[in-house]
Amino acid sequence: MTKDILLEQHTACYDENEWFVAVKNAVAGLTAEQATWKPAGADNSIWEEVNHLIFWNERWLQRYRGELNYPEDIENTGTFKSDDADWQAICDKLFAVMDEWRDNLNNITDEKLASPVNDQYHEPWFKPLAQQNIHNAYHTGQIVLLRKLQGSWDSSTGVS
Repeated sequence: MTKDILLEQHTACYDENEWFVAVKNAVAGLTAEQATWKPAGADNSIWEEVNHLIFWNERWLQRYRGELNYPEDIENTGTFKSDDADWQAICDKLFAVMDEWRDNLNNITDEKLASPVNDQYHEPWFKPLAQQNIHNAYHTGQIVLLRKLQGSWDSSTGVS
């Protein structure tokens, strides 16, 4: 049951609009210029939001795979970065990370969901996975808001 809920939440956050827009739809059709746009007073551009999502979803994948066991000192504001990469390559990286999470959630066992993340983080896996879905939805909402502010949002692609 927990697996089904997490998978449903992940899908809604990733690529199937529900009562909010999924991130894949939120970035669809954006140009690099639109992705780097930032209105006066805004903390982050869409590009920076997407890099932040990649960072944290990838970080939890590393933990899930057992590649990252110890906490690292990371300044969260540093995860909102722009870079010289190709915008489509950035989107493709986000989609690859989200696809890998979908595969993992499709195959996750109840035992894994109930097991501690690692020796340093003792919470069972279902807790950070649920929080990750909330985190993804939150930042996707920011992306949609930025698109609305810049006039690049097509309400036919999701929630008005």
